[in-house]
Amino acid sequence: MTQAKDLTVCLFGYSEPEEGGRTWTVREGLAAHGVTVLSCQSARAGAFTKWRDLYQQWRTIKKEVDAVYVVFMGSYVMPLAWVLGRSARVPIVLDLLVSQFDTEVTDRARLSRHHPKAWLLWVVDFVAMWLADLVVVDTEAHQGYFAKHFWLSPKKTVVVPVGCRQDIFVPQPETPARDEWIVEFHGTYIPLQGVEYIIDAAHLVEAKDASVRFELTGDGQTRAAVEAHAKALHLHNVRFFNRTSLRGLAERVAQADLCLGIFGRTPKAIRVIPHKVYECLSCGKPTITEDSPAVRKLLHHLDGIYIVPPGDAAALADAILSLKNDAALRLALAARARELTTTRLTPRVFTHALVAWLEQRT
Repeated sequence: MTQAKDLTVCLFGYSEPEEGGRTWTVREGLAAHGVTVLSCQSARAGAFTKWRDLYQQWRTIKKEVDAVYVVFMGSYVMPLAWVLGRSARVPIVLDLLVSQFDTEVTDRARLSRHHPKAWLLWVVDFVAMWLADLVVVDTEAHQGYFAKHFWLSPKKTVVVPVGCRQDIFVPQPETPARDEWIVEFHGTYIPLQGVEYIIDAAHLVEAKDASVRFELTGDGQTRAAVEAHAKALHLHNVRFFNRTSLRGLAERVAQADLCLGIFGRTPKAIRVIPHKVYECLSCGKPTITEDSPAVRKLLHHLDGIYIVPPGDAAALADAILSLKNDAALRLALAARARELTTTRLTPRVFTHALVAWLEQRT
């Protein structure tokens, strides 16, 4: 295994109570290439307090650092990262992942694009990209989006898929035989996830097979509307569970017979492969998600995953019933999913282009 030249990268920015799949994937990927990873992250409340905490941490490690990597949701600390990075004469990498403007205006539709706050979010996104020497995105589709809407040169970006906590989402022993057949979904109920189509599919499935049960875990923007929709359809095969920890999610995935990704029809939906897809594949579970340009760049129908058209409840219902009635296909998808996770969908593979850039710039 080849190893990167001696490099030390500082992960800079917000600290999560439970490190998510994105930061974990970057951290583990860099380490797998032989990069030393230091942390300069803060969970302090308030911008001034957080910036002061980050600065104090930076002072103790700045002489060791070859590059600053601003972790996801770091746009608001980019000015500080830029000042510190420039003073130390090291490159600054921004893990953009998503545009806040795109999220709030296009996908979640919580702001009109003409609202002053929408323009502020666009400026925050744009300035953060401009200050960075390199911008990390999660898919080539997002790379194209940022080039079109923020004039961000593709030469200034590298793609690092979001990945997941592969140390938590691992295969578990098969669950004992039971009367119910569990279809699992977990998410934050944002529009791109298309949870309403899961409910419509559950309605179609219930009419054909009463043994199938849908378990939906999480909370967010559309949950109330989704629950109301399920009640209006008088569904008896759907259960809702509140948000839980990553380990709690891993347990729910382990208990499922089939897992679901996303099915939304928003412009953003076709540009992403979310954590949940990687999490289910990592657990070696047969998984269904929607077709999109982002998915097609990395995954293929029946090669470790089952793909259906976006926003098509009937196709989703048919896929669920087909997999329920085809144990051989389920086993083949599960085995291939796990194989992909340990060969092509690893943190080391995902961060190869990032490490190559760092080696050239440091």
